[in-house]
Order: sequence, then C-alpha cells, then structure tokens
Amino acid sequence: MEAIKRLVRGADKLVNMTVGLGLLMMLLYGGYALWDTIKVYHQAGISGEIMHYKPEASNPTLSELQAINPDVCAWITVDDTRIDYPVLQGKNNKEYLNRDFYGEYSLGGSVFLDCHNSREFTDSYSLIYGHHMEGGAMFGDISKFEDKTYFDEHQTGWLLIPGKTYKLDIYAYLHVDAYSSPMFNVELDADAFAERLSYIKDMALHYRETGVKADDKIVALSTCSSAATNGRSIVVAKLVEYNDGEVKE
Repeated sequence: MEAIKRLVRGADKLVNMTVGLGLLMMLLYGGYALWDTIKVYHQAGISGEIMHYKPEASNPTLSELQAINPDVCAWITVDDTRIDYPVLQGKNNKEYLNRDFYGEYSLGGSVFLDCHNSREFTDSYSLIYGHHMEGGAMFGDISKFEDKTYFDEHQTGWLLIPGKTYKLDIYAYLHVDAYSSPMFNVELDADAFAERLSYIKDMALHYRETGVKADDKIVALSTCSSAATNGRSIVVAKLVEYNDGEVKE
C-alpha cells in the first residue's frame, strides 16, 4: 500500500513538473514573440542618422544617402503622416521586400521603387511599394485614406530626387487585387497611360479632380490591405515640378 502511495505521489510530481514546464515554455515563447514584434516595428522606423541626411526641398541632394547605399533614388514624404522615407530601387522587386536601408534582413523591409521604373522618375507612371505596418510605420498610414475625411485632409506630399523637387498632388485612393489589377504594370505607352488614368478614376474609392492630363506624370504608393489576402491599397498622386518656391504646372 505504501508503495502505491509513493507511486501516486511520484506521478503527481511528474504531472506538476510537466505542467510547470509547459507554462514556462509558453511564457518564454510569449516573451520572445513580443520582443520579436517590437524589434520588427523598431526596424521599420528610420534611424536618426538617416533622417539627418533627409534632403531639403529647396536643394534636393541624395549624395550622402547614396554614399551609404547607392540604391537610394528618392525621398518621399506625405504631409501630416508617418510616410517620410528614402526610396530605394533594387535589381528586382524582392530585393528590398525584407531588407532595410543598410541591406540587412528586416521583416519591415524598405520603401522601394518598382525595378522596371526609371530611377529618375521620367516615366509617366511610377510605382512605389511599402509594407503595411501597424502604428503607421512604412506605408501603414495609407489605409487611413479609406476614410473620406482623412482623404480630404491629406492632399499633399513631396518627392525629392537629385536636383529636382516634385510636389505630390494626391487625388485618388483605391483597393485592387495584386494579381488582376493593371496598376502593377508600369511599362506604359501613351495609349496605355491614358487608359490607366481612366481606370484610376473608375476604380477609385475616393477621387478628386486635379486636372491630371495625358502628358502629366503620376506616382502610386502601394501597400497590403487587410481586407483581402491579395488586396492592395493604393494612393495616387500627380507629380508637379517645384522650383525656387514655385509650382510649375
């Protein structure tokens, strides 16, 4: 009988140890997941060093940033949002999907220009990608344009490239499917660009008239949408050349 009692007590201890070990593992995993999440969102921000080299609209130069990473081709800002980043362009559209400004692995990736676009933004249609990060990091604030009031209150931004400043005149917000929408084809002739302008107007959830014409240049900012697996949220802006404090229509 005593032997049975000892066996039961031993079994109880083993069960308690197993349960305790399981709880400890869950606690450690939860702590790691929290640390990893914080790390990801921290990496999605821009360091003080990089912000120090942000170019001025009156004298746009990227030489200091390009000395660190020659893939830098622009700096983009959307006024009164957290979108304020250097734009990189890789050899393909996967290179900076999960790499930061320094080329190091990062789930937050970088803001980058489609590899088929001209890095001088001479194309009629340019496409810039960024991850949708909670808290507004990277292109997380793009989803806020779904709210009509927010869309109406955020109409401007800036695109700076070496020796040239563009004012962003934001005029459309739309949801599209990443695999079926023509928005991800950037190689357009004149006729295709005219069709793209019509497509944007027809598909836009919100749209404002800016007088965009077939000989203008536009830029689209694309990020993942939580509404659908392959969904993308896109903000479209007209590029308006800005020199010596004057906008040149």
